[in-house]
Amino acid sequence: MSDLLLVDIGNTTTRLARRRDRRLQDLSIAVTREASTLGEVTALAESVVGPPEADSGELALAMCSVVPAAGEVWRQWCAGRGVAALAVRGDTPTPLTNRYRAPDLLGGDRLAAAVGAARRLGTPVVVASLGTATVVDAVSAEGGFLGGAIAAGVETGLAALAEHTRALPRVSAGEVSSPIGRDTTESLRVGAVYGTACLVAGLTQQMRDVIGAEAPLALTGGYAELIAEHVGLDSTVAPELTLEGLATIWDYNQGETG
Repeated sequence: MSDLLLVDIGNTTTRLARRRDRRLQDLSIAVTREASTLGEVTALAESVVGPPEADSGELALAMCSVVPAAGEVWRQWCAGRGVAALAVRGDTPTPLTNRYRAPDLLGGDRLAAAVGAARRLGTPVVVASLGTATVVDAVSAEGGFLGGAIAAGVETGLAALAEHTRALPRVSAGEVSSPIGRDTTESLRVGAVYGTACLVAGLTQQMRDVIGAEAPLALTGGYAELIAEHVGLDSTVAPELTLEGLATIWDYNQGETG
């Protein structure tokens, strides 16, 4: 069985891992650069899978990207190294039935996260991806990807406030201990963290009214652990859920359905 390199290219970070013996190994996180060079991508890939001479067998790649230019450089790397590649898009076949109205406009990362959540927790399921954007998606009991909601991410909202107001400072997200901020900096953090948590909780409850009250909630992305503390609902935190979904989609497209 070949090793599988998994690459999730987000707006802010790129997450990589190698799947070997059905387990994710060698997780790596890097800053996403739209103008990545082939040399930079090669170094990043080889930090996970090693140089060509280190190959112990065949190597394949499954990736999703919301940064087209960065994804193209990864495709060049695959072509140069002779790596079979699957770029997951919104219309890529998966174990889920895609009910999204415009699959060609659906981000492959959303689909991969939903597949990962369904694989882990079964269906129905709600999955919240917490990164540059906050995305909450729903999968029906019948295994249909239905779509969901997209809002500004934790840091994105804070940056927008600093940019579009004259008096509010630029603040980074961080831990908060109370829903009441006692100064402006703390109030901004409370708004970002508790506000995102309430958004996720409220959407989850309303989606459960549609897909089933017992639907579990999965949280993924860079802010998953921070937000999970304040959601007020039982949830499964799985930062690498999208990578797990990519692996499942690769298997499905190779004819492996187990």
